[in-house]
Amino acid sequence: MTLEHWLNAELYRLLLVFCRVSAAFMLLPGLGEGQMPARIRIIAGLVVAYCIAPLAGPATAAPGVWGSVAAAALEVITGAFLGTLSRILLSAVQAAGQIIGQSIGISNAFAFGIGMDNSAVLGAAIYVACLVALFAIDGHHLGLRALADSYALVGLGEPLPSAAAARSVTEGVEAAFRLSMQLSMPFLLLSVLFNMALAGINRALPAMPVFMIGAPALLLVGLQLLQVTAPSFVAEVLAAYGPAIMAGR
Repeated sequence: MTLEHWLNAELYRLLLVFCRVSAAFMLLPGLGEGQMPARIRIIAGLVVAYCIAPLAGPATAAPGVWGSVAAAALEVITGAFLGTLSRILLSAVQAAGQIIGQSIGISNAFAFGIGMDNSAVLGAAIYVACLVALFAIDGHHLGLRALADSYALVGLGEPLPSAAAARSVTEGVEAAFRLSMQLSMPFLLLSVLFNMALAGINRALPAMPVFMIGAPALLLVGLQLLQVTAPSFVAEVLAAYGPAIMAGR
């Protein structure tokens, strides 16, 4: 192989690896946030693609224009799939925050938060806390490791196995729903019990402004419960993030 053909093959392999990495970086937690500058994301994608390109298999010559376009599209789909798995799991935090906020009266259906999907303020705050803890314990390395190991299952320029991908997404949605319900269950029970107590008080004392008294009391008790359970939120999310992202490799 001449130097020209070798260089073309290496650049083609690097391009395909960059397509998978950059697509994943658009969705991975932290790197895929709207506040992340696109220039930083592109530079990080180039660096990571250069590092893991030797793991993607031997470099081959580009199969023509349309063949290269098709291979790049397949790589983008694979990278987006890997990023979606991690995004699905952490979306459970925002869903739980929405449920918690509505249960204790701190959320509103028309109030927008600080997240990229405009979730409730409480859910966005818990989501940011989970992101900080994830990067503090080097949890983002799991996503990079999954990208590097994904070439052992899906070769360079090969289509994503539809059956395995559908199964992984289904399991991820199931885990996210279960996690969101587990995190918000104490607040749902508090809301039900508190509203039942208010209904009994209103039945016994119709003239008492139950809502004026009960809403601040529910908010106070809910915030106290959130203070007690918030550390376990982060621990549960971090414990579920690792197995979920590694299962989608």
